[in-house]
Amino acid sequence: MSRTLSLSLVERWRRSWYLQSVELWLDPMPRRRRRAVLSELRANLDEATADVGLDAAIAGLGAPRQLVGRYLDTEPQPRPRWNHGAAAAALVLGGWLYATLFYTLGMLDALDSTGTASPARGSFLGTHVVAISNPSELSAAFSGVPWWPLLVTVLVFLLVGRAWHALPRRTEPQVSAP
Repeated sequence: MSRTLSLSLVERWRRSWYLQSVELWLDPMPRRRRRAVLSELRANLDEATADVGLDAAIAGLGAPRQLVGRYLDTEPQPRPRWNHGAAAAALVLGGWLYATLFYTLGMLDALDSTGTASPARGSFLGTHVVAISNPSELSAAFSGVPWWPLLVTVLVFLLVGRAWHALPRRTEPQVSAP
């Protein structure tokens, strides 16, 4: 565009507000694509403003939400990120296992410090632990797998992996004007 725009302060504010509204609705779009769309839209808006004025240019583009809806319809549907979900779930599950291990090591250390020969029984996050520490034996036994750490692990997998993107996209019915 070779023409320069001389917009009033109010017109610059309206142009900026319109572009910010479009950018807000473009949030589901990937960042690089969103920047390219906004750059192209800004250039087209400036060109149309130079030709017909800002009011007509914005009216020609339509409401930001409808304009963005047309852009987003052409974008590929977002996909789940199963690898991110699996990594996050592995971290949660690993954290739970490490915490149980350190709890057990603490039990063994306490038995060793007190010199108690009888087994110690405890429960950590739903896992039952029996620890034995004496001069002839050092052992720990675990029983029971609680459901809630596994449930938390599955929920983290689904949330971080954005599993809802695997569901079919819901489209609103188009109503034609009479």
